[in-house]
Amino acid sequence: MKDIELLAPVGSFEALKAAVQNGANAVYLGGKDFSARASANNFDRDELKEAVRYAHIRNVQVFVTANTLIKQDEIESFVEYAKFLYDIDVDAIILQDIGIAKLIKKLLPDFELHASTQMVAHSLEDVKYLENAGFDRVVLARELTVEEIKEICDNTSVDIEVFVHGALCVCYSGQCLMSSMLGNRSGNRGRCAQPCRQKYELIDIHTGEVINSNGDYLLSPRDLSTIEEIDKVIDAGVHSLKIEGRMKRPEYVATVISSYRKTVDNYLKKHKVNVLDETINDLYTIFNRKFTKGLILGEVGKGVMNPEIPNNQGLYVGKVLDFNKKAKRLRLKLENTLKKGDGINLGGGTIGRIIKEGEITTIAHKGDIIELDFVGEARKHQVVFKTSDSELMDRVQSTFQQDKELVKSNIDAKLTIKLGQKPVLTFIDSKGNKASIEGDKVVEEAMKVALSKEKVESQIQKLGNTPYQLNKINTILDEGVSLPISIINQMRRDCIDLLNEERVKVKDRKYKHEKISYRPVKVRKDVKPKLRVKVKNLEQLKSALECEIDAVYYEDILTLDKALEMGIKYNKKVIYSSPRIIRNREYKSLEKANKLNLNEVQVGTLGGIDYFKGKKLSIDYFLNAFNSETINHFKNEGAQSLCISQELNLQEIKETLQYTDMEIEGVVYGYATMMVTEYCPMGVLVRDCKKDKRAAKCNQSIYALKSFKGDMFRISQDIFCRSTIYNSNVTCMLDNLEEIIKCGIDVLRLDFTQENGRMVRDIIEAHTEVLNNNYRLGAKATNLYNYLDSKGTTSAHYYKGVE
Repeated sequence: MKDIELLAPVGSFEALKAAVQNGANAVYLGGKDFSARASANNFDRDELKEAVRYAHIRNVQVFVTANTLIKQDEIESFVEYAKFLYDIDVDAIILQDIGIAKLIKKLLPDFELHASTQMVAHSLEDVKYLENAGFDRVVLARELTVEEIKEICDNTSVDIEVFVHGALCVCYSGQCLMSSMLGNRSGNRGRCAQPCRQKYELIDIHTGEVINSNGDYLLSPRDLSTIEEIDKVIDAGVHSLKIEGRMKRPEYVATVISSYRKTVDNYLKKHKVNVLDETINDLYTIFNRKFTKGLILGEVGKGVMNPEIPNNQGLYVGKVLDFNKKAKRLRLKLENTLKKGDGINLGGGTIGRIIKEGEITTIAHKGDIIELDFVGEARKHQVVFKTSDSELMDRVQSTFQQDKELVKSNIDAKLTIKLGQKPVLTFIDSKGNKASIEGDKVVEEAMKVALSKEKVESQIQKLGNTPYQLNKINTILDEGVSLPISIINQMRRDCIDLLNEERVKVKDRKYKHEKISYRPVKVRKDVKPKLRVKVKNLEQLKSALECEIDAVYYEDILTLDKALEMGIKYNKKVIYSSPRIIRNREYKSLEKANKLNLNEVQVGTLGGIDYFKGKKLSIDYFLNAFNSETINHFKNEGAQSLCISQELNLQEIKETLQYTDMEIEGVVYGYATMMVTEYCPMGVLVRDCKKDKRAAKCNQSIYALKSFKGDMFRISQDIFCRSTIYNSNVTCMLDNLEEIIKCGIDVLRLDFTQENGRMVRDIIEAHTEVLNNNYRLGAKATNLYNYLDSKGTTSAHYYKGVE
């Protein structure tokens, strides 16, 4: 079994202390720049240095999150930042951008790289690709099961990290455009506005019927808690157990880390999971949106979601028996302990006196009927949750607010005291770090009482409130010698200081002092841009093939053979477009594509690049190409063309494309994919689907999510029962195609999702008309533009970009 690392989230220095003093083996934190939690209380550069020092002295590793997509004009400053992190002995850097990762590996070859969960590694193929790209660790997508994780761990040598506790995203991380499309705040840039925590209704688009649900927050997942089955996660072969929560307060970090530390240690020692009720209660109290064991442990459907409340729920403590508004008294029957100073979800504030059987008390327990002084509104049978616990807060705060060293490292000592020489003390830790100090006084012959071995060793053992405890000591002491105890004490203190300095450093780092420079390489030719389309079914395909287009990307593997035959019939190129999520077992579904002897494939996963090796590859925008480093990386992998990210604006695209000569696509029409999720709102709410039970309605895509603003987001399913949520407004750049071409885009792409064959033909013909008419709108284009505009259009990020 691999060593198990407990990895803690850190959003402040207090949270760092809370993590370290409660048993974390490693922490992850963000600097002020390039962090995927831009709104967290991130560390400035001086604080980062101090954080590394604090953690390393206490034998805790520090990983810095730099897991955002990097724009072209940020590359040089990012490299400078990475070199700074390297120089201050950060243990590893967590990245999302594949091109930037390759660049950092080239410049700093011995800097440990971790692939963020934002890189969407959800299969063995993805992990192997990242391992070959130079990553030392991969953080898996939160959607994977322990069985899938075990298969990955058994077949790769890279370290595997998985989330085991905290908030969940309903969308595959790195694949969510909802926040950026709705408000310019990109999850890929660390600024997610959490649209999944907003209110939605599920609507039948044909009838307008609202599908009843138990709450309004239809995209809001519960919080993950695997503590009661942590053995299954550990036994899968993972190295790192990751706690989510860089936005959380230090009390949360202390509570969760201490809970998992005890449970994990107990399992490793006794091979049995034993979680105390008190531990579970602490986890509920400190923060939860209801808990789920998550997809990792087999929960699906309703078991993963909490549509009732999108924020902290607390610990269930009972129900209201009665409320006397006149007397301002609330009567409860308790199902859990309640104390003076605790907070409950009714009314806010904290509890004062507790009245039990007419007597005032400070604590009451399960089964007790109590009264509380209460000003506010409450109704009979209303459920009551404890949202803060005074005793818990005092207990966990004591672990990090008093600067006590609660977690100690073993060190060995060697003390040499020889007549006529200066004494020497050496400390060495379990990692081989060594510090030696020489006393500033020569050892003399004793005039009266000679030094004893017991006396000098007792002085060396006085490590007090340091992060160390003495394991063993080797003392070489001449007989009949004398040395002031103050000298020994000073040597001990000085030697500890020296050992601290040794432990801060990551050994033997040598990076290349290479400068990076960029020269424009792309020569624009005055040629008509290509028009390429992407379709989902044979009806759409037939219409597309009858039009003036360069090629068609075709998504449906089940009818791919027929699609290819149609391509031959119309003498047009049909390219298979593989799914953006392909889990381990799902690769079998793609065998048909390989058997059909395809020349070209469009890929949207990292694993797909190697799976379809030998074919001409087109890279879809799902792989988030944000800069020339990433584009040229995929070109070096053999890709022929690439679709640029939908989060860049025109100026950013123009800047980026100066430094590549690869063929670049830009999506100029289509309902953008906002989310791809294992949760199926239509299946769960309409018929309590438990997944993999596709019904006829699943193919019809007749449902939409309606936001509180009235926007309608259509939902569809793929062959793996995976849901896709589309933008309410269609991206339409029909009147701005010339600007897009001038940015360096070679191929204009039209993405079709909900459109029928007639609509597909009209849209393609309108775009063809504009291209043939020197970018002016003719009759067809004008009519189409007016029609689409009446339904609601967007220019996506072509003009606004993302922060």
